[in-house]
Amino acid sequence: MPYLISILVFVFISILFIPSKWFEANVIRKRLADAPKDINVTGKLSFRRFTPLVMHLMTILNIRLSIEKSEEMATKLQLGGQDDKFRVEDFITLKVLSALFFLLYFLFLGFAGDQPLFIYLAVFIMFIGFLIPDQWLKSKINKRKSQIRKELPYMLNAVAVMSEAGLNLMPAMKEVANKQDGELSKELKKVTRDVSVGESQVRALERMGERCQVDEVNRFISALSQNIERGASGITKVLRDQAKEVWEARKKNAQQLGEQASMKLFLPLLLFALPATAIFILGPALISIIDFLLSN
Repeated sequence: MPYLISILVFVFISILFIPSKWFEANVIRKRLADAPKDINVTGKLSFRRFTPLVMHLMTILNIRLSIEKSEEMATKLQLGGQDDKFRVEDFITLKVLSALFFLLYFLFLGFAGDQPLFIYLAVFIMFIGFLIPDQWLKSKINKRKSQIRKELPYMLNAVAVMSEAGLNLMPAMKEVANKQDGELSKELKKVTRDVSVGESQVRALERMGERCQVDEVNRFISALSQNIERGASGITKVLRDQAKEVWEARKKNAQQLGEQASMKLFLPLLLFALPATAIFILGPALISIIDFLLSN
């Protein structure tokens, strides 16, 4: 068993120092053959140096990610606001490294502590480690959607004010996006950028809806797109109406959350607070009764 640990540690340390350029040629050939969608990624991540190795191993093992699965993963990265940090290949590498880390960690615990249970659990934990990045990405998606919902009414009112001041729709959106920070401001900047390079306003807004996938945003885009296609004025009124609708939806959601919170607090109150209160009130009376009975 110690020999197995030594071999695993040696392989892991060797991988850290393998020049990633050795595998670049094979990875480039694979990308050219599969013609994946090009994604611009900014920033440097320490684990990205393992991406060529992981892609090379997948090529050797003849493991291919289907186009549908690749597009689904790319969409999730976009929904989570991570598409500027991760490519699909980088996220797969993160999943593989996470699985490998948990596998080696539990094997080490099993061999070092002479605990066979950890060794048997190592493979199962490896699959859990492989799924942990998916759960992390899911939490990022939910957090981003929640942030967009919070920012939407303020953005709608701000764009409406700019429109009332005499600006057209796109200049108003650009002005609001430049003055505010947040996920929705980033999306507005993308919309104005798409329009500036020749894309229609309706299509740019629809692409924004695809990137957000938030019901409130989709309703706002639908109403605004209909107004643009009809060529009718009154965009300010549409923005005001949508902002009012979003505020009402937020109020209803807050009421529902309050009702759910009261129901969730009922059980802890019944299990902990009520017995403590009963003891506090009835305790002295019970002590007095016991003393009276003992004295007689």
